Amino acid sequence: MQPMSATPGRLLEGPQWRYEVRWTGLRVLVEATGGVLRLTSSAGQDVTAVFPEFGGLAGRLGDGLLDGQVIVLDGGVPSRAALTDRLRGSGRRSAVLMVFDILRLYGVPLLYRSLAQRRSTLERLALDGADGITLSPVYDDGPVLLSATRRQRLAGVVAKRCDAPYRPGVRDPGWVEIAHRPARW
Repeated sequence: MQPMSATPGRLLEGPQWRYEVRWTGLRVLVEATGGVLRLTSSAGQDVTAVFPEFGGLAGRLGDGLLDGQVIVLDGGVPSRAALTDRLRGSGRRSAVLMVFDILRLYGVPLLYRSLAQRRSTLERLALDGADGITLSPVYDDGPVLLSATRRQRLAGVVAKRCDAPYRPGVRDPGWVEIAHRPARW
């Protein structure tokens, strides 16, 4: 399965939108089946062995599928160079799995449920804070987050419609990315 992609655009506002930081890192689908964990990059590469710190997630997730971003911090800021070092086997910094969606749980597909329902399910799993796992924070005020991410020199913001289903492999207008600088990955 390919992850859903955001459409580049401008910040959209209204009660139907929620906002997250656009993280600089490696997009991964995280699948747990039969106690085995597998991390697959958006390019289809198995990167499980590169990030052993997430191994404990297999037992906690059961038969599930998450969407997220692996980030490596340097001075408290996501660093593309530090992540590249990890991918090459030369980096020593710990990675963080920033989870922002759940696509399957207990073998039940959640793709067609709304983002609000999927997020609620994800939060009930209480994955945050263990094994290098963090839930990507969600904000109600897009302009404030956009300004804060610019000041902190982060990549930008992703606006997501609360009623949006998850459409694998599609660049969907239900997710809109507002980048401060062009992505180079």
